[in-house]
This record gives sequence, C-alpha cells and structure tokens, in this order.
Amino acid sequence: MAQTKKETYASTLAKAREMVRKKIDDISCGPILIRLAWHDSGTYDKNNEGKGQWPIAGGAIGSIRDNKEIPAGPNAGLAKALTYLQPIKDACPAISWADLIQMGSAEAVERMGGPKIPMTYGRCDADKSPDLSVAPFGLPDALPPFGGGPSCAQSPAAHLRYVFYKYGMNDQEIVALSGAHTVGRAFKDRSGAVPYGYTNPTAYTALGCPFAMKSLTNGGQSWTKEWLKFDNSYFKLQGVTDKECIAFPTDKILETDPGFKPTFDKYARDEAAFFSEYALAHKKLSELGSKFDPEICCDASDF
Repeated sequence: MAQTKKETYASTLAKAREMVRKKIDDISCGPILIRLAWHDSGTYDKNNEGKGQWPIAGGAIGSIRDNKEIPAGPNAGLAKALTYLQPIKDACPAISWADLIQMGSAEAVERMGGPKIPMTYGRCDADKSPDLSVAPFGLPDALPPFGGGPSCAQSPAAHLRYVFYKYGMNDQEIVALSGAHTVGRAFKDRSGAVPYGYTNPTAYTALGCPFAMKSLTNGGQSWTKEWLKFDNSYFKLQGVTDKECIAFPTDKILETDPGFKPTFDKYARDEAAFFSEYALAHKKLSELGSKFDPEICCDASDF
C-alpha cells in the first residue's frame, strides 16, 4: 500500500532528525540552532494578525533565511547556523525550512540534556519576509535603552513584557523561555553587549576547554559555566558572582520583579518544574505565526 503524504513526510522528518542530532553531537552547535529558531519565531506580533494575508504577522515561517532578514544586526552570526542545516535540507528536500529550523532547536535542547519538546511539524514556508521595518524585529534587547517606547527604555521588566506579550506569552512563560540562556554565549562581534569576542574568550569559552566540548567557535561570554548543558543553572545568576559569566539587566530583573520572581525562584530550586514548563513554552514559541499543511501535519511522536 502506498504511503500517505503524512507518512511520507514523517519519514522525511525522521531522516532529518537523525542528521540534526548527529550535527549537534559532532560540533556542539546546539545553542546557535536554538537562537536561529528563536529569531525566526521572534518576528511574530499577534497585533498584526488579521491585517492582511499570511504571513503578515511573522513568526516561525522560515523567513529568517531571506536576504532581508539574515543580514540584519540582531541576526549577526546566524548565517552560520543555516550552513549547518543546508546539507540536511539538501538531503531531505521535502522538509520545509520552517520545520527544519524549529526541529534544530527542539533537538538541541534535548541533546544537551533538556526536556523533550512535544513538537508538531508540517509548517509551510513563507515566500518572503513580512514587513520588518522596526529593528530588532520584536526580539529582546540586552542592554538599555530598551525598545518598546519611553516606558520601556530603562525598564528591563517592561521591555520583556512588551516583547513577549506580542507573542501571547505570560510572565511565567517569559521566565521559562529566558531559562534557555542556560546554554549559549553572547559575542561582542554579534550583539556588542559583552567585551568578549571571537578572539578573546573567557575561561569557559575558549576552544579546547572542557566547557566548549566540540564547538568550532572560539570566544564569547556565557550565562553559565557549563554553557553546553541544558539545566536550571541559569536561575543561579552565575554572572552576578562570577566575572567569567554574564547576567544582563533582563536576566537579573527576573529575580526581583514581583511578577517574575515566584517562577524564577521555583525554577531555581526545581529543575523538573522548569523542564516541564519550558517544554510547553518552547512548543508555543515554535508555532507562532506558523501555517500547517493539514495533509502532512504530524507530531514528533509519529516518527
């Protein structure tokens, strides 16, 4: 009996997933795959829904690969992540870029020790980027003055809510998603928000040191010492006491703002709670603005 379109697509997804896992294991590239997916999703603004044809609201639509988006300042360094995924796309041409990008992120979380994300696949690719006239395309800033208007300029809490409320997220989800910074690094060469770039690593980010594992990229500054291990160490705010780590105002505010603090404290003491709630928030982020093809739509558990 011939396979249905859904079964055929599920087979393609299974092949792509194995290739993604191998890439993550081979070169420890999990953090940049997470960042790529976030920046694809992060263009979403629920306030633009209904103002025109899809994908006017942006989101997880694969448009980050567009020449209008990928060179933008907030996306500095992410072209490299696309080169990591290109051979997988070439080997599995039926998979949409929107699905492959989000798969890379979900698999990265799990391969680095984090929770399994209950992903759904079958996203359609946008032909072009939506209108992204206002940088940084809806993503959070690292340092003030923050975007979002005068009330946000010096308020990291107001800025985070301005950004994430456009995604339809609540305060608990803001804290959960912020916990993804337990992995990865900030770079002077990319955001300019830290003094450490490709040529001057911290003690934790130099090529060849145990914390860098198989990474091909030197330098930057991490939020945590073990920045290739997905756990709840972000909520220890290591950057407050360890000069080798970073804690931005948007990180530190989670520990003190009345709306964020209860969730922050819960995740700091209970990794299982963080994992459970992070997985749901990650799934929600991965579907912002997505259009799913009903003929091929399937869950990760289907393959």
